[in-house]
Amino acid sequence: MNNMLAMKRIRQAMTALSFLLVLYTAGVMLAGSLHIVESGESSSFLQSIPHAPSSPWMVFWLSFILCSLLSWLILNTVQGSKSGILLCAGFKTLLACIIIWNVNLSCRPLLLLVFSDVLYTMRGFQARYMVGIGSILTGLYLLFSYEVITPMIPMVSTGAYFSVFEHSTASLLESATLVLFIAFMCEFLIDLHQEKENIAQELNMMNRVNEDLRHYAQMTEQIAESRERKRLAREIHDTLGHALTGIAAGIDATLVIMDKNPEMAKSQLHLVRQVVSEGIGDVRASLQKLRPGALEQRGLKGALEKMIREFESVTAMTIDLDYQADSLDVDKAKEDVCFRLVQESITNARRHRAATHAAVRFAVDGDWLVITVRDNGRGLPQKTITYGYGLTQMEENVSSLHGTLLFDGSDGFLTEARIPLTKGEYRE
Repeated sequence: MNNMLAMKRIRQAMTALSFLLVLYTAGVMLAGSLHIVESGESSSFLQSIPHAPSSPWMVFWLSFILCSLLSWLILNTVQGSKSGILLCAGFKTLLACIIIWNVNLSCRPLLLLVFSDVLYTMRGFQARYMVGIGSILTGLYLLFSYEVITPMIPMVSTGAYFSVFEHSTASLLESATLVLFIAFMCEFLIDLHQEKENIAQELNMMNRVNEDLRHYAQMTEQIAESRERKRLAREIHDTLGHALTGIAAGIDATLVIMDKNPEMAKSQLHLVRQVVSEGIGDVRASLQKLRPGALEQRGLKGALEKMIREFESVTAMTIDLDYQADSLDVDKAKEDVCFRLVQESITNARRHRAATHAAVRFAVDGDWLVITVRDNGRGLPQKTITYGYGLTQMEENVSSLHGTLLFDGSDGFLTEARIPLTKGEYRE
């Protein structure tokens, strides 16, 4: 940025000096011509030059107008399309050539000004564009020489006009413009060098970012694998734990009635066998990363009713389902969490607290789905509730949906989950 500011200021200074140089040269040509006419030396002056000069007034005003236009274009050129900048650069070059020709091949530093302007406005272009225009301007600078042109086209040397006066500052202005051009080129080359260093630093930074992204991808893959293992473990725990609890309760009942009523024991074993088959199906579905079969076939409410009937058939528990969310339309992930929550809750009620009754309730409270499971099993003081695998997984499942989970063991055992609903998941 500092280099760009320095180049901008140098370009402005070169524009001002070039404008002064052109006006000074055209003014000397005008003043010299008027002095020669007034002093009566017109005849001797015309005899000393190889070609009749143009009207000094026309030279002065044409130089003033064209140089003013060129200076305005240089100071007001803004970044735009590539074709627009190239067209503008060509027009500035044409103006500079006309001005130089108008003052009899003096003021060639105008081409250095145009070259500096091209480098400034075409930064970021492909190098071939700048090299091409630079070559054209360099060729014109060498071509527009009095010694090169006058053998082909006779012209009056501006030195003849300057000789009328004792002092001339044209060479000083040309030298100052040349010095500014050299300073501009130094700043330009420094800026290019810094830009290359910045690009190298950015490439190094991109390489580091790419390396970090590779590490992040590997880490993400490992996290995903870990989550998938946990999910499968949770699925197997939920399905096997629930099924085995029912099987154990069914076998206990069979052992009690086996001697007294063999036919009833046989019927009970058929129920146990049915639960085993269902459990095997659920385990297979879990391993295949599928949802529980009942959820796929019956939806959430139907799956809950089927699961409750089967659990009641092999245990001594009675379970009431109060489902007040018939218009609920949630995604599969939420259905899975709700189903597993109820399944784990009633399984724990039978396995750990010897409950004989449980009440399950689904209701919508504003933007929340509220699920409560209350049983009449052995209560637990709040401080003594320990989070085993089942409770931990329930809490993680609900948290993954940005919900909250509450356990209360003061009166039997209460599990209450509040899961947020998004727009469209429930219709009143």
